[in-house]
Amino acid sequence: MSQFFLDQAALSEAEADAPGGGIRFTIFNFSGEDIDAVRFAYTGVMRPLAAPAGAVRVTGGCFVETLGSYTAIALDTQIKAGAQHEVTLRGMAYPATARARGAITAWLEDASGTTIVMDVGDVSPSKTHDATPAALPAGRIELPLGLLPWPRAVSVEDWWDRPHRYAPANDTTGKAMAQVAALHRRLFPTEPSPFQIKARHDTVAVVAAEDRGLDPGAFVLEFGSEVSLRHKDADGLRHGMVTLAQIGHAALIDPAFRQPKGGQINDAPRFDWRGCHLDVVRSFHGIETIKRLLDIMAWLKMNWFHWHGTEDEGWRFPSRAFQGLNALANDRRRDSDLRPQYGDGPEGSNVSYSAEQVAEIISYAADLGIQVMPEIEIPGHATALLNVVEGLRDPDEPPESYRSVQGFPNNALNPALPRSYEVVEALLRETAETFPGPVLHIGSDEVEQKAWRHSPAVRALAEAEGLSSAMELQAHFLRRVQKMVVGLGKTLAGWDECAEGGGIAPDDTILFAWRNKAKMAELIGRGYDVVATPGQAYYLDMMQRGGWDGYGIGWAGLADPESTYCYDPGADLPDGPGRLLGVQACIWTEYLPTTAHLNAMMFPRLGAIAEAGWTAQEARDWLSFCARRHLVPQL
Repeated sequence: MSQFFLDQAALSEAEADAPGGGIRFTIFNFSGEDIDAVRFAYTGVMRPLAAPAGAVRVTGGCFVETLGSYTAIALDTQIKAGAQHEVTLRGMAYPATARARGAITAWLEDASGTTIVMDVGDVSPSKTHDATPAALPAGRIELPLGLLPWPRAVSVEDWWDRPHRYAPANDTTGKAMAQVAALHRRLFPTEPSPFQIKARHDTVAVVAAEDRGLDPGAFVLEFGSEVSLRHKDADGLRHGMVTLAQIGHAALIDPAFRQPKGGQINDAPRFDWRGCHLDVVRSFHGIETIKRLLDIMAWLKMNWFHWHGTEDEGWRFPSRAFQGLNALANDRRRDSDLRPQYGDGPEGSNVSYSAEQVAEIISYAADLGIQVMPEIEIPGHATALLNVVEGLRDPDEPPESYRSVQGFPNNALNPALPRSYEVVEALLRETAETFPGPVLHIGSDEVEQKAWRHSPAVRALAEAEGLSSAMELQAHFLRRVQKMVVGLGKTLAGWDECAEGGGIAPDDTILFAWRNKAKMAELIGRGYDVVATPGQAYYLDMMQRGGWDGYGIGWAGLADPESTYCYDPGADLPDGPGRLLGVQACIWTEYLPTTAHLNAMMFPRLGAIAEAGWTAQEARDWLSFCARRHLVPQL
C-alpha cells in the first residue's frame, strides 16, 4: 500500500468553464515526510487538450505534455507530511462521465527522478447519481440441458434419473473424446469429468461415425442405450463432443440440468465466422491468458481468434525484417518516445511475443479448430512503428500538425512516401509467413480527417492524383496494400473504413463493421463480405451497466448483457452482392490490464455473442440464456 493517495473529482463543462469539462486531483501525503515533488504524472483516457496551445488550463501546477494516455504536470510546491495538494485541469479531450474515466495509474517524481507511486481512487461525480446496480434475471429453464450456445433443433423423449459419464465405443471415438476431456480438465480443473475414456459398468457408450450428407461443422446426436454422434468433418465431430461434454458437465455440477436418455440434437452453426478479438497492445496479456481464452472459445464453438498485435502503443509481434522493432517499439518509459501508457506505472513496460510463442499459439488454436488472424495496424495507429523504422516521416511535415482521437501526433504512415510501401510490404510478407491462416487484417480505422494536410509530399500526390480528403488518400494507399496481400495468397481484412474514400475492391476482402448496423448494410450493398462487430453490442470494453458506477468505455453507449444478447446481427440487412459472414466479440484493453478486469467485462457477454454466431435467431431466448450463463468458464 502506498503512503500517497490520489483522489479524483469530475468537473462538468459548466463548472470548468471549458470544453470537455475538467478534473480535480487531490494528492494526499500520508507518509509522515515532506516531499519535494517536481512532477505529477498519470495515465488514463481522460487527457487534457494539448492543442491549440493553452487549450488546457491548470491550477496547482503547469502543463508539461500529454501523449496518448500519458499526462505530466509540473509542480512547484512541497507536499508536506499529512497535507494535501490540489491539481485541477480544465479543458479535456473527453469529459469524465463515469467513476473509472480518470487516472488509471499515477505517481510523483522528485528532481532526481525518483518516483512515488500513488494509490488511485474512483472519480467522484460532479452531481449526485443513482448507484443502484441492475441485477440480471435468474432466467428460466424449460428444457434442462446445460448447453451454450443453444442447438438448432433438440427433442428429448426421456431423461436419465442420475448423472453418468460418457465413454467411447471405439478408438476413433476415444481420440476425439480424449481431446475434449483434456479441454474440460483445463477449463474446470476441480470439477468431475463428463467423460470416462475407458468404459465402466455405469458409463454410456458413444459411437461416432462420418455422415457426408451433413453440412460442414454440423452433427447429429441420437440418444438411447448408447449415443450416436454423426458428423461430416473434424469440426462437426469436435462440436458434437463439446455438446456431450457440456451436457454431462452441467448435470454433474447443477441439479437443474439433466442428461437425455432418448431423443435427438440436430445442430449446425448459424454463421461460418464466430470470432473473438483481443487487443494485446494497450494492455499486454501473455500466452497463458491467450491459451485460456482459446479454450473458452472452443467450449463456446467459436472458431476465429483475431489477434490485435500492433498499435500506437506498441508492436507485439516479432519481426525479422526490422531487427529491434519489438525492443524499441514496446519501450514505454518516462524517457522513451512512447512514455508509460494505460496500466503502466512510472517504470513503464517493454513486453512482446517471441516467434516461438506465436507459433505455440497458432498450433494450440489449430488443435481446437480455431484459425488465428493477425492484425497489423496501417496506415493509422502506427506511432510505435514510426518511432522505430527510419524514413517513414515527411521531413517537411510539422511534427504536431494533427493528433489522433487517442492523442498521438502524426500517427499515420504517409501515402506519398515510397518508403511507406517498402516497409509495409516487408511487414506483410513476414506476417503472412508467420501466420499460415488465410486472412490477414490490416486495420485501417480511425485515421484522423486532418491527417497529412501539412505534408508537402502528400499535397503533391493529392494534386497529381486528384485526391482531396484523408479517406481518399487512405484508399489510394490501401489499394496498393490490397495487391500486396492478395499477392501473398491471403484474403485482406480490415475495419469498415477500408471502404471510405472510394475504398478497396470487394473481391478477396472481409470488412469488420464496428460503427453501426447502417454501415453493415451499406457495405453488403456495395459487395463486401462483412463480419458484424458493432460497438453498441459486441465491444466488450463498453459499460455493462449504466450510471456513474458502471465500468468501462462509453463512446458507443451502454452495452448491457440483455442488449448484447438480443442484438440480431442479421436483421435489417439487404440482399446484396456482399454477405454477412458472421459475428465477432471485440476486447479492447485500455481499461482491462488484468485477467480480473477481462473477466468482469467479458462475461456473460462473450457467451451471448457466441450464441448469436451459432444459434438460429428463432431459437435464441434471453431468459433461457440467463439460466445457462453461469456454465461458461472464465479466464
